[in-house]
Amino acid sequence: MIRTLNLADGSLTSYTPDPDVVRQYLGGLGLGNRLLFDLADFSLPALHPDLPVIISVGCLTATGFPGANRVAVTGISPLTGLTSTSWMGGEFGTALAHSGTLSLVLQGRAPQPSVVIVREQGVEVVPRPDLWGKTVSEARLALEGQYPGFKAVAIGPAGENLVSIAAIRGNESHSMARCGPGAMLGSKNVKAILAGGRAQPPVADREALRQINRRALAAIRADAFLSEIQGPIGTPNLVAPVNEFHAFPTGNHQERYFPTAYRVYGEFIAKEYAFERTTCPGCPVRCRLHVRVDGQEWDAPEYESLWAFSGNNRCDDYGLICRAVTLCNELGLDTISAGSTVAFYRELTNTMDDPANIPEILHMIAYRQGDGDILARGTRAAAAYWGVDYAMQVKGLELAAYDPRKLTGMAISYATTNRGGCHSRAWTVGDELSGRDFSGEELADLVFRYANAGCVRDSLIMCTFLVGPTCSFYPQALSAVLGQTVTEEEVTRAGERIYTQERMLNVLRGVDAAQDTLPRRILEGLVAPDKFRDGMAAYYRLRDWDSNGRPSDRKMAELGLDHLVGLH
Repeated sequence: MIRTLNLADGSLTSYTPDPDVVRQYLGGLGLGNRLLFDLADFSLPALHPDLPVIISVGCLTATGFPGANRVAVTGISPLTGLTSTSWMGGEFGTALAHSGTLSLVLQGRAPQPSVVIVREQGVEVVPRPDLWGKTVSEARLALEGQYPGFKAVAIGPAGENLVSIAAIRGNESHSMARCGPGAMLGSKNVKAILAGGRAQPPVADREALRQINRRALAAIRADAFLSEIQGPIGTPNLVAPVNEFHAFPTGNHQERYFPTAYRVYGEFIAKEYAFERTTCPGCPVRCRLHVRVDGQEWDAPEYESLWAFSGNNRCDDYGLICRAVTLCNELGLDTISAGSTVAFYRELTNTMDDPANIPEILHMIAYRQGDGDILARGTRAAAAYWGVDYAMQVKGLELAAYDPRKLTGMAISYATTNRGGCHSRAWTVGDELSGRDFSGEELADLVFRYANAGCVRDSLIMCTFLVGPTCSFYPQALSAVLGQTVTEEEVTRAGERIYTQERMLNVLRGVDAAQDTLPRRILEGLVAPDKFRDGMAAYYRLRDWDSNGRPSDRKMAELGLDHLVGLH
C-alpha cells in the first residue's frame, strides 16, 4: 500500500501500486525516486513544504528474506539540492512493512510539532510539541513507552533547526543520515514516525519463498568472512587494511595515512573494549558491537563514523571518538558529514592538533550557534562563505572514508555517484586493496556494475554486508513474492534503470558534467591521474551520457524510462 498523508489537515489517501511499477522499481530507492518524479515540482527549493518526503521499504521487507529489514527516505536534499535517498537497518523497516505500508508519502507541513503514527487501520498526525527540543533517545523512548509494540524513528535538535546534515535515527545507532533527511522531517514539523501492526507483506507463493529464505540463510551462515570477521569485529575491520594501504583520509584529507590508527584498529577494539554483540531482525551475523570505555558503555562506532572522528580529525582517543559519535546520534547529525565538517572547521581555525574541541563544535552545528550557523549549511557552503577551497565534498555531500587519490575506482565513483560524495553506491575498495593493477577502463566497468547492483540492493533495501551470499537468490525471491518469473537479467536491468532515473532527476535539478569532479586537493594529489581521466571517459560511454553528462533519450527508452525522455 502506498499512503499519502497531508500533514496540514491530516487527510490520507491510499492505493495499491501497479504491480509493474513494483517490479520495475522494487521499492526503497527506486520506488522513492519514481514517486518523487510523479509528485514533486523540481523547480522548488529544498525544504519547501510542497516537496514530498517519502519513506519506503522494499518488496522483500518483512517476508523473512534475510537482510531485508531496512527502510529508506527519499526527498530533495537541503545539503546538495539534489534528489537523495538514505537508508538504515534496525527495527523500523520491518515495523513499517507490518503496518501494511510500502511507501509513506508526507506532504505539506504540520501546523505544530507532531509525530506521525502508522497503523494497519490508517495514519494520523498527533501534535507533540512537548517532544520538540529533546534528543533522539529521549523522544524515541517516550514514544515507544507510550505506544507498546510500535517502533520509532526520530530527529534530534539538528533536524528541528534545519541543519543540512541532520539525520533520522532508529534504534541503537541505525540512522538514515546522508544528505540531511533529518532536516526534511524537521521542515515538516515532524519529530518522529511510529509504525506497527501485524500485516503480512503480499507474497504470491509463501512456501517457495520459505525454501528460498532457508537456502539464503544457510549461505550467510556458511560465509567465512561474515562469521569470522564481520560478526566478531564489525565494520572497523577495514581500518587496518585501508590505513596500511595509505588510503585512510587524515586531517581533512591533508594526508592519506594516520600514524596512530592502530589504536582504533577493529581487532584492537574488539579485544579491548567490546562486551556485547547484537543484530538486526532475522540476521545471524550479530555485527553490532557494544563497547565499554573508561566505565562508560557505548554503541561501537561503525567504520565510517570511526574514521570521521579518528583519522579525519587526527584523534586516536577511542573514548572521545565514541563520545563524539554518540553525541551525533543524540543530536541527530550524520556522523560522516559532521566529522568532515568538524575537520574542515578545525583546519580553518588551526586547531587540528587538539581534538578536545570536537564536542563543542558539534553542539555549535546542531544548535546553529556562532560559526555553527555557517557550518550547519555543509562544507561546500561554508567554504564559499570563508573563501577557502578545502571542503572535501562532491556535489555538496562530504566524502567518506576511502581516499580517492590512491583508490582510483573510488575517485570515479565519488565523482559520478548520484547523491554526491557517497561511498556506498559503488564500492571498489576490496578490488583495489587486492593489489591488482586495474586500468581506468576496468575500474569504470567495476563502478558501472557495482552502482547498478547497489541500486538493486538499496531498492530492495538489503543489508550491504549480506549481499555477497544472498544476491544470487534475488530473482528467485522476487519471483515467489510477485508471482511472476523474474530473471537475473531483469534484476540487473532494474538496477541500471533506477540509477539512470536518479541521474535524470538530478539533471532536472541542474547537474551536468562540470559537477562530476573532485575537490582540488584530491585532483592535485591523484596517484594515477591518467587512469582517472581514462576511467571517467569510459564511464560516460558505458552510461551512454553525452558530453554534458546527460543520459541519451535512446538509453532512457531502452530502460523503459519513457516518462523522462525529452526532459533534458
